[in-house]
Amino acid sequence: MKKHHFKVKETGYHHEAVKVLARWVKGKRERMFSIDGYPVFVPDITCYDNGIVKCMYEVAYTNPISGKKLGLMQYWSYRNNTPLTIYEVSAEFILAQISKPDVIESFNVHIIDFDVFNPGV
Repeated sequence: MKKHHFKVKETGYHHEAVKVLARWVKGKRERMFSIDGYPVFVPDITCYDNGIVKCMYEVAYTNPISGKKLGLMQYWSYRNNTPLTIYEVSAEFILAQISKPDVIESFNVHIIDFDVFNPGV
């Protein structure tokens, strides 16, 4: 089994919130994204539709997504010509629910789509 190149630093609170949200959205946890074989970033949850990345979720407990990680996600999206939607969801919101809510509240949504800049292409 190959080791992650990233240092895992997460609280139990964050870890449990990620597990619950992954069940709600039927997503895969901690999937590594790479460029030319080099690891670039690992989102908390990735959702797929027929094997294509549909969206990603980042669970925030103490810190929202960093500008560096968001920039790496944009770079990966550009290099792979794949639009991304990244939802940031509060760990407190997730763990305060008794069951899956009708609407998963995100406090931030990042949409990365390069076709917006080239509408005729």
